[in-house]
Amino acid sequence: MASLVFNTPWLRVRSLPDFAPTFLRRRQSSSFYCSRRSFAVVACSSTSNNGGSVRVRFAPSPTGNLHVGGARTALFNYLFARSKGGKFVLRIEDTDLERSTRESEAAVLQDLTWLGLDWDEGPGVGGDFGPYRQSERNALYKQYAEKLLESGHVYRCFCSSEDLVKMKEIAKLKQLPPVYTGKWATATDAEIEQELEKGTPFTYRFRVPKEGSLKINDLIRGEVCWNLDTLGDFVVMRSNGQPVYNFCVTVDDATMAISHVIRAEEHLPNTLRQALIYKALEFPMPQFAHVSLILAPDRSKLSKRHGATSVGQYREMGYLPQGMVNYLALLGWGDGTENEFFSLEELVEKFSIERVNKSGAIFDSTKLRWMNGQHLRALPSEKLTKLVGERWKSAGILTESEGSFVDEAVELLKDGIDLVTDSDKVLLNLLSYPLHATLASPEAKPAVEDKLHEIAASLIAAYDSGEIPSALAEGQGGWQKWVKAFGKSLKRKGKSLFMPLRVLLTGKLHGPEMATSIVLIHKAGSPGIVAPQAGFVSMEERFKILREVDWEALNKGESAPLESPSPVPT
Repeated sequence: MASLVFNTPWLRVRSLPDFAPTFLRRRQSSSFYCSRRSFAVVACSSTSNNGGSVRVRFAPSPTGNLHVGGARTALFNYLFARSKGGKFVLRIEDTDLERSTRESEAAVLQDLTWLGLDWDEGPGVGGDFGPYRQSERNALYKQYAEKLLESGHVYRCFCSSEDLVKMKEIAKLKQLPPVYTGKWATATDAEIEQELEKGTPFTYRFRVPKEGSLKINDLIRGEVCWNLDTLGDFVVMRSNGQPVYNFCVTVDDATMAISHVIRAEEHLPNTLRQALIYKALEFPMPQFAHVSLILAPDRSKLSKRHGATSVGQYREMGYLPQGMVNYLALLGWGDGTENEFFSLEELVEKFSIERVNKSGAIFDSTKLRWMNGQHLRALPSEKLTKLVGERWKSAGILTESEGSFVDEAVELLKDGIDLVTDSDKVLLNLLSYPLHATLASPEAKPAVEDKLHEIAASLIAAYDSGEIPSALAEGQGGWQKWVKAFGKSLKRKGKSLFMPLRVLLTGKLHGPEMATSIVLIHKAGSPGIVAPQAGFVSMEERFKILREVDWEALNKGESAPLESPSPVPT
């Protein structure tokens, strides 16, 4: 009984002793032999062909958008490479010619760039191990397929689609795994030549040992084992000359000197086929690390039915790359402390593959939004103001993206902004005047009953006399001085003064700091600040609405006050 162990990761195969045919044996120093009944391997290096340096790859298929799960895999590869002083390689797996598009590839590259995951080798960068698109590497695949054919590790299979369907049906009836029965594995040279002369299409199938098991030590999942008798001989080259996924990936990872394969757990079953190909071609085995799936709140696999799932969608929704990167890193990883906020540079410093969890991580869109808000408010003041100001102009709310109004508005409203797109709502809310709806609400009843009509009359008189416009023209200092004098004249202070003022001047019961809000509303009335279509209710219009309120009817509860013109949704 053979029991042979590799360096980490290690691979152990147990099999009954057998004698390989002469044509399958290699020279005396060879470490590999293969037969139809047994599979034995002696130790070989698990490091890369690149002198032991760390080289990882992210290999997306350009058949759609970059999913958040793929983005997290790319991030973990990036962090591992940077933390080890290694290389992060980007390879495009576009062998699915019908579904792969250059538009999708460009979108994936754009998303990775937006996240800040710059690659050391790959499309647009180049490198010594290219080309970096599988569609441009067919000659290499054919070369290694022929090598496997010459060594006897693969054979030509002339089975038709009908033949394969019958095999599956028979296996199902016998309650056996639906594996290939090996019809052409023992064909004679004459039988093969006869089919070749007829021009019968054929595939290349890999000879899988019928007995034994294969184990790897996954850096995240620990020991993983497969029984070889559940696999069956598998195709490495299709009848149209196109290589299959597992063959391409193995050849690519080996010839690109990839030292660590960090990928999603859905690729774990592929490892068995790939390990067999590695050994057959005498390629050094990389170390494997399979990251668990990202799950929806109901613990099902995250999909479109749960909402946005692609990086591009979150970018368009107003998320910051810093927030996305931070949140994705925490889906299955932590530094062992309670700290949740990391920059990309800090993640590189803290990251270790040993701290990646093997259990699935729940994608919480609420927490992602909250975390994005933290990163947004952590931006330097100038950058935040520029970002929000440009948003307000592009949204058609303001006519300019910079200036004192923008500066003051961003400072006042930033605590209510988790996404850049939230800034539209909070500014429109400031500019609106929903007095009618507020006075008619049950929540406003205490304020209305506290002689709100008397305060309104005094406020209108102060505006008509020019007191309020003059105070507002002096800024917050002038306004606060006037409010203090106004309160004394009414013998009111604190909440009994500020709540009525908030309701009457902003049309709302709640909002950001009132003094700054009132001054900004006054400033917004200056020409060339607010766009006409924004629905802004100026200070002059607000007082006009106040004069039209039927306070007597409101106090009696017989009717609602007059509605303000052109209310803006909040």
